[in-house]
Amino acid sequence: MGPSPKDGEANADRPAHPDPAHPDPAHPDPPRELPLVGAHVSTAGSLQECGARVRRLGAEAVQVFPSNPRMWRRSTFGVAETVAFGAELTARGIPLFVHTIYLINLASPDDDLREKSSASLADALLWGTLAGATAVVTHVGSHRGDGFDAGLTRVTGALERAEAILRARAAEMSTEIEDPLHAGRAHLGAVPLLLVEGSAGGGDSLGRDAEELGRLVRAAPFPIGVCLDTAHLFASGIPVHTPDGVTRLLDDLGEAGCLDCVGLVHLNDSKTPFGSKSDRHENLWDGLLGRAGLMASMTEERLLRAPFVLEVPGAEGHGPDRKNIRRARILRRQAEAVRRSRGSA
Repeated sequence: MGPSPKDGEANADRPAHPDPAHPDPAHPDPPRELPLVGAHVSTAGSLQECGARVRRLGAEAVQVFPSNPRMWRRSTFGVAETVAFGAELTARGIPLFVHTIYLINLASPDDDLREKSSASLADALLWGTLAGATAVVTHVGSHRGDGFDAGLTRVTGALERAEAILRARAAEMSTEIEDPLHAGRAHLGAVPLLLVEGSAGGGDSLGRDAEELGRLVRAAPFPIGVCLDTAHLFASGIPVHTPDGVTRLLDDLGEAGCLDCVGLVHLNDSKTPFGSKSDRHENLWDGLLGRAGLMASMTEERLLRAPFVLEVPGAEGHGPDRKNIRRARILRRQAEAVRRSRGSA
């Protein structure tokens, strides 16, 4: 059964606050609630249309694909359009996350596939640099039965190759841009942090638990972070639908040396059962994690600084919608109440 107005869903549909570090004196706002609640938003049509979708959703953080996620194709958005898109989000205090294409496999034993994966990752990092993104999120891929250690070695090499390609393409781009002050060197100076996303545990994938994520972080040739996904964790057999399960996960991440590296949480319900190893997202509250299970992650104080971004199908199958954003905000308010009650106990 869906939520009723008494659950607070109607009152939760409000726009995001501006950046508290750069307040608008004409429209003062209270400090932002944490964690930030955002959404993966389509870039279909144009980045200007994407920006309009962000405004309609009232998203406080945004994730996008800069190109078709199921094709080996570079972004076709121009430099000026990309820079303007990022500047608009920055002015509104909305952090931007860029997701790489689904085809990437940094751990593949196939040399050609790894090379294409490194090039695609470099493209995403360069696009994110132009857009002023906070981070780029990527799936790591599968070792194809060769074992984690072999896969990890290949991932390290693929990341080194991606960094080299990124440097070459950034240098090439800076010479092609006629007005570097507007769209060049200033935006090519701060490459977004790379976040490796935890997997659902199927298909010899890497990053299925805290230990593997920690090893990926330590082996990377440059500093990287971690993206957690509630549906992936649930499907991989990590009980994030319970407070104790979330506590154990974060303790394990701490022991693995990567708790402080968590830069993003994908807040998704799951269509598939606990431990299924199958990655299928469901709208918030409508899946097997459920309302209480999703709130368990939001209640954890150690995750408050990481934005929670929705990747759900939406009521009409077009991605996150206002209804799901409202539900996430309800969970945030209820989680805050739980934390306060603990503090006063």
